[in-house]
Amino acid sequence: MYESQPFIVAQAPAADRAAFYRRTYAHVAGAFAAFGALLYFFFASGFAGVVLNGMYSLVQATGGFGWLIVLLAFWAGTYVAQRLATSGASLASQYAGLSLYVLLEAIIFIPLIAVVADQTHGNFREILVPACGVTAALVFGLSVAVFFTGVDFSFLRVAIIIGSIAALGAIIVFSIMGINPGTWFALAMILLMATVILYQTWVIKDQCSTQDHVLAAFILFSAFVTLLWYVIQFFLGRRNE
Repeated sequence: MYESQPFIVAQAPAADRAAFYRRTYAHVAGAFAAFGALLYFFFASGFAGVVLNGMYSLVQATGGFGWLIVLLAFWAGTYVAQRLATSGASLASQYAGLSLYVLLEAIIFIPLIAVVADQTHGNFREILVPACGVTAALVFGLSVAVFFTGVDFSFLRVAIIIGSIAALGAIIVFSIMGINPGTWFALAMILLMATVILYQTWVIKDQCSTQDHVLAAFILFSAFVTLLWYVIQFFLGRRNE
């Protein structure tokens, strides 16, 4: 049952604060469950093959701009999802935004999972199990740092903006030139995403309302799943070295 008067999470009574965190992380867990189920369905149904063939044809037709076009479409969809989930929107709109984003992430993960399947000869667990374990450990440690230290992580905002601009530029260059960014780039992105998780978890704690649990779940899921993407890439890179 929701409290009648919303509070900023950090200022809320202990019971309301605990209820907010339960709702938020339950939604994050549900988003990951849906994400995993969608990926399984895509590969089991053959839809993943259709997506991969479409991406391959696009790359063949446009050269180095193919993957960039895919990323631009993904970013456009992400923008729509974020607008739907924005604080103050109706609960139905927030759920629509979260659902759309989960779907987009499942689709954009198809080529990465296909690479994992190829590199491991179908033994996904070789890469996915340790990658998921490392991601979960990082998320847990970073969350504990925010919830139990009381540190104001607002100072990370400038570093995140600069790092994100640099990362975006690098991704665009890599996509156009067809360069494999390699393990060091994945490691740099893991560091950037760890910083993002610290900052966004602090934002949720110190700036979100206790009724913004769906928006908070969207924010956390987007950061966690992006971290997972680069942890998987790191393990793939280490395997090929």
